[in-house]
Amino acid sequence: MEEEIDLSQYIDVLIRWWWLIALGAVVVGGVAFLVSMILPPTYEARAGVVMLKSKVELSLGSGFQSVADTDLGFTEAAAQSQALIERTKQRLNSMLGIVSSGAIAKEVFDEVKDILPEGTEKPSDLLPHVSAEIPEDSDTIQIIVSYSDPEVAAAVANAWGRAFEKQVNTIYGEAALSPFADIHEQVQAAKTEYERAQEAWVNFLANEDKIDELQRQIEEEEAIIAELRTGRQEDVSTVVDSQVDLQKRLFNTSVASEVSANLAVYEHQKSMWLHEFERNYSRKQDLEDLLDIALLMRQQLVDGDEAGAATTGLALLAFKSRVFGTASGLPFEKLELQMESVDGLSPNRSVEEQLADLDGLIAAMREEIDNLDAAIEEQTNELDQRESFSFLESLTPEQLDVADAPSGQMLQRMKDWQGVLSYSSLLNESLTQEIEQLEEHVRYLKSEVVRLSGLKDTLKKERDLAWSAYNNLLSKEQEIEVATATEGTEVRFASPALPPAEPASPKRMLNTAVGLALGLMMGVFGAFLFDYLGMESKPRQFWKQVMGKA
Repeated sequence: MEEEIDLSQYIDVLIRWWWLIALGAVVVGGVAFLVSMILPPTYEARAGVVMLKSKVELSLGSGFQSVADTDLGFTEAAAQSQALIERTKQRLNSMLGIVSSGAIAKEVFDEVKDILPEGTEKPSDLLPHVSAEIPEDSDTIQIIVSYSDPEVAAAVANAWGRAFEKQVNTIYGEAALSPFADIHEQVQAAKTEYERAQEAWVNFLANEDKIDELQRQIEEEEAIIAELRTGRQEDVSTVVDSQVDLQKRLFNTSVASEVSANLAVYEHQKSMWLHEFERNYSRKQDLEDLLDIALLMRQQLVDGDEAGAATTGLALLAFKSRVFGTASGLPFEKLELQMESVDGLSPNRSVEEQLADLDGLIAAMREEIDNLDAAIEEQTNELDQRESFSFLESLTPEQLDVADAPSGQMLQRMKDWQGVLSYSSLLNESLTQEIEQLEEHVRYLKSEVVRLSGLKDTLKKERDLAWSAYNNLLSKEQEIEVATATEGTEVRFASPALPPAEPASPKRMLNTAVGLALGLMMGVFGAFLFDYLGMESKPRQFWKQVMGKA
């Protein structure tokens, strides 16, 4: 069994020595009270400086993204909240160390030196009177100033708070807006550039944008060219038909029976000649149209850059397919295409490679056009010289043996007569010259359309880019105007100190209470000590024993 502790004997000791315990409490408490009365009073003034939490983030980017806390997971949100609390504590602790800065002490000394008591002769003399603390779960730094004069304590605390606010904001917030100091000048420069680009764009639309007009003119002149070509072919065909009809009537009236078989041959030869003549003209025209397109593509390659090479490469492949796919295209044997690999068919070739390829194609088409011109001229000369109708010699009086007949005499007179065929060369020459002039003008109009289209695109892009730059800079300037109210301000002197009505020390009642408690403890300790030494517990006898031993 556990042994029970008997407290009665201890209580008995305390009862018997009660007077000693009371004496100790009264003596020590009285001494504490007297000391508190003797010591000069000290007053504490407290000034509060608050750290601001709101911050404005500035950047020159045009995109903004906001993520709500509800979009984050619970663990991630808690981790971010804890990290924010830790950063705030670290920042407050860093600022707390600036409170005792010599620069702040000097500024405060210069401000309040006229009211400082004697003995405070330099800024360092203020530091022992100043302390700082951070209340728990608070963003406030309390600046505490202790002085025997409450007015001086309050004045020093307020001056210290203002100097602390200025010092911290200078250190932490001075460079916050420095990268954006010249933003207004940039906005004005961007506005000027936009106005210039806008004016150039408007002037172009008002004075130079004739693309639609040129397109309509091109369409009209191409329609005229088509009509002239058709008319030229019809005129030549009409002349030839008239000549043939005349010859047929002469033959029919003179040597119908002898020439019936030869007339069939003549009809066939005429049909073949007309077909060849029309085919050559049509082929030449198609090649001239393709040549115009090839020249425009080559000009675009020369004026363009590597960025547009891929697009032009695709157009070149499509154009070559058109040239070789048409029934009237170039004969394959006239182009010597040498491709080292299938890369020659790739549209992603350089500008130089595409120019070389296109130059070869242009040279081949020009050569073919020259050949067709020579063939057409040869056919016309043959027509003028009647070589195309050489078979008619078989119908001469000598061959038909009708020299003495009236028909033979008539044919003899017509031997050197060209009839209406001489008009074909006159019609062909005038129409060809008119068509060539129109075609040259159409090519000029097409090149002008390409030039104006490029200029229009360039001016529009410049205007859009200038507007985008101006708009972005203007929004940033407005953000900075809003941000300047808080940006660069880390702390604010929010709680000025008032002269304290009561001294912070010495605290008489507290000191007296502590003295009483300490005296009671000393009395209890003395009671047990004297009881253990066997001294009398009655006051009179106790003092006799003490005096006797002394």
